[in-house]
Amino acid sequence: MTVLDIEGAGANGCEHHGARLLASLDGGRIYALPDAPDGAALRTFTAADSIRPFCWLDGPRTGPSQLSHAEYRARHH
Repeated sequence: MTVLDIEGAGANGCEHHGARLLASLDGGRIYALPDAPDGAALRTFTAADSIRPFCWLDGPRTGPSQLSHAEYRARHH
C-alpha cells in the first residue's frame, strides 16, 4: 500500500499499517502497490474508517477529533 498525505508525501507499507496511517491523516489517500492482492486498497480504506487517529498516543482518546470516522458519524448524525 502507498498512503499519501494531502500534500502528496507518501509511505509504503502493509494493509494493517497503511490503515493505521490513513486513519491519522486528514485528506489522506491510499493506493495499492502493483503486487498488492485484489481489493487491498478498499480493505485498507475500510479498516481505516474504524481506527482512531493516533490511537497509540495519550490514551484514552475520546475527544471528537480523536474518534474514528465511523465513531464520529455515529455520534454526530
